[in-house]
This record gives sequence, C-alpha cells and structure tokens, in this order.
Amino acid sequence: MQIFEELVKWLLIHWVTITVILHILLSLLTSLHVIMFKENERTSLAWIGLVVLSPVVGSLFYWLFGINRIKRLAKKKHPQTPIPGASKHEKVTNYHHLPKNWHSAIIAGQSIEPANYIAQNTVEPLINGDAAYPSMLQSIRNAKRYIVLSSYIFDYDPLGRQFINALVEAQQRGVVVNVLLDRIGIGYSWLKTNRALKKSGINTARFLPSISLTSIRFINLRNHRKILCVDAEVAFIGGMNISQNNMVKSAASPIDDVQFKVTGQVIDQISQVFTEDWFFATGEAIQFPRYKPNTLQPSSDQSVVSRVIKDGPNEDHNKIRWTLINALVCAQTSVKIMTPYFIPDQTLMTSLHAAAMRGVLIEIIVPEHSDILFVDWVMEANFSRIIEHGIKIYKNKRFFDHSKIVIIDDIWSFIGSANWDARSLEFNFEINLECFDQALNAKLTDLFNLKKQHAIPVIEGDIEATSIFIKIRNNLFRLFSPYL
Repeated sequence: MQIFEELVKWLLIHWVTITVILHILLSLLTSLHVIMFKENERTSLAWIGLVVLSPVVGSLFYWLFGINRIKRLAKKKHPQTPIPGASKHEKVTNYHHLPKNWHSAIIAGQSIEPANYIAQNTVEPLINGDAAYPSMLQSIRNAKRYIVLSSYIFDYDPLGRQFINALVEAQQRGVVVNVLLDRIGIGYSWLKTNRALKKSGINTARFLPSISLTSIRFINLRNHRKILCVDAEVAFIGGMNISQNNMVKSAASPIDDVQFKVTGQVIDQISQVFTEDWFFATGEAIQFPRYKPNTLQPSSDQSVVSRVIKDGPNEDHNKIRWTLINALVCAQTSVKIMTPYFIPDQTLMTSLHAAAMRGVLIEIIVPEHSDILFVDWVMEANFSRIIEHGIKIYKNKRFFDHSKIVIIDDIWSFIGSANWDARSLEFNFEINLECFDQALNAKLTDLFNLKKQHAIPVIEGDIEATSIFIKIRNNLFRLFSPYL
C-alpha cells in the first residue's frame, strides 16, 4: 500500500514531465509514420503540424482517421480462383471492334486492372427505387441456388423489411444467402436489420466493425459497394442503398438515384469482388457459381463490352482515379458527369481542364443541395476553378440526386458506387463498371439531358456576387476537402 502511495505521489509531482516526454515520443512515432506512408506532401505537413501542436489529441486523431491503407489478408490467405477474364498472361489484346482512338486506353486499362473487357453483356439503367427495387426483389424471389448482397446502408424501414422477407423466403427454399453490411454505413439500423436476418438463419457479416480492437484504427475505411448477385444469372450494381427514401413517388425525403441490372459473363467479376470482401470480413471462403451463357436463346441486346473496376485503400488503390484519367485522355467530343459530390483532386481537375482545352464539351450536374451541408460549401468554393476553360456545371434543383455516372462521347460510360471526392477515391472500397456501348450511352445521355432540364447553370456573375463572408466560409471548409 505504501509503495502505491509513493507511486501516486511521484506521478503527481512529475506529471508535467511525463506528459511532455509522452507527447514527444508519440509525436515522433506518429510523424515518422506520416513521413513514411503519406504520399501527398501538403497533407503530410498538415498532419505533422496537427500532431506537434495538439499534444496526444493530434496523434490520436491521426491513428483514428489519418490511416487510409489496409492490407487485405484475403489476398494472401484466400484460395484464389482466377479473376474471370484475367489478362495477366494473355499476349493478345482483344479490342472488340471498338473505335481505334480507344485502343490505347484498353491497353492502359489492362495495366490498371488485370481483368479483360468482356463482350456480350447487358446493362439496363433502373431509375430510382421505384424501378430498381421491384426488379431486385423479383430476382431474389426467383433465386434457386445462391444470393450475395452487399450494401452500405440497409435501412430497417418498410422497404428494407421487404428485402429481409424476400431473403428469408429464399433461404427457406434452400437458397444459400450471404449478406455483407458496412458497420458504419447502416448506423442505427444495424441491430434491427442484423437481428431480423440472423434470426432466420441467414449468414450476415460486418465489414470492419467500428468497435473491434483490431480494426479501430481503420474506422475511416468503409465498404461503399452495392452488389446483388443471384445465381450468376443477374446482378445489380450502382449507387443505390436499400432505403425507402429511394422510392421517389412515396418517400417523405426522396432521393434520386439509378441502379443497373447486369447480365452476361461480367457477373463473374462482380461476384468475385463480393467473395473477396466476404473472406476479408469473415475469414470464410465461399464459392459462387460461374456464369453459363444461354446458347439456346442468345439475347440480341447483349452488346455491352464491360469489366469491373474495384478500388479501395488497399492493393487496389487509385484504380478508379487512373481509369477516369485514362478515359478523359481519349475524349473527343463530350464528357458528361453526374455525381452527388464533386470535389476532385488536382490531378483529376487538371485532366478535365486539359480535355476542355482540346475542345471537348464538359458538363457536370451536381445537386443544388446535397445531404451534407459542408460538402455543398466546398463544391461552391471550387466553382470558380471548375468553370475555367469552358467547363459547364449545373445545379439540379430537384431533391437530392445521388446518381453516379460518367459518359464520354457516344461509346464509353462509367457507372457504380464511386463519387468524385476524396472519401470515395481515398478511403472507401468501391466498385464501378466500365462500359463500351452506343445504345447504353444513348440511354444515359437521355437521362443526363432530362436531369439538365431541372438544373440551373453556374455562371461567373453569380459566383462574384456571393458575399465575402460566404466565400471565406466556403474556402475555409475547402481546406478540409481531402478528409470529407
């Protein structure tokens, strides 16, 4: 007891010295980690400044939110099956009769992501939950063998319960069902959704649980992918979560969005992403059936050449950014972008300006009001820089538009879960589909033009008329754009 009292007395006397020594050691360790693993010089200096000037708190903040890389042990431990269409050992590149100006992009694309462009797929845009959810639910009800579902948000609302019931009914028919949910994304609905699924015997898993001692330092890294694959016959990807709000005709707080129904061999690449994510989250290797073409009834509309681009703060880092840069170099006439958050980094913005200076018409549609107020401020701070060299940006005056689409010329499109911001391109695990098809581009262009009818252009005069107070506020928040 006396020893304990002496220890307490000593700590009370020397606590200032102990705190200073602890701060110096922790700051040194953290700063060394920043120097070794941070790529952006300005970001590195900002982190070191925070660590040095905010004793203990700055270092703690860095270890919680500053680490944006994770080693996917699934890559090493999972008994790998070759990624469908893998091109690593192929000597001949198949251009699929695509325009010659895209041939160099295909060569570069296979260096970015070692998966071939696969022909004879269908990609059908489903506008809002009113069209997407009935199709998704029907596919679940028609399932005979396997269902895999990954969602960032899975609300326990009337729409969410329809999905739960459909999955439970499929499981009771003998269908193998696996559901992967992001622990942060589903928020308070997690307990209700998870309880309802587990109660019925459905396999569920959490992606990087926020309270896990082994993953607390990766709390900032989230699985933003939305995947539904059924029997290797049909898949759905895009940006649409499972939420009543996407039922635009009946929702109290409607959200515009678009989901894509996919058929063809590219489904194998989509399901491969899920099986890797599932193994990473659970350590369990699951087998999903491979696509089998229907040779008796070939579809006449299977015209889309496509492949999956997966991205994340791991070995797949920067694949979506490089794919966008690669495509922008090939743009000849037009680039059309729909995104809920447009906060591109300097590299992407330079690529857009370079295309604009070549005479390419670049149009961007963003929501007038997104679901994150300070993100709106950052976008507004960037407007004057964006519209340089003739780039046009429009603010959609309808309710929040969550659509994520890029259309280049009349042939190339990029669809999926990724936004044009640091959150998607640096911290999130994302999945996009790179597509070549004129008919698909025509449909997406019609959708773009329809949305533009509800949008107003951002003009230089309105930017200049903004009050100095708002400009200061917006540009202050712009400094934090790498972390939003």
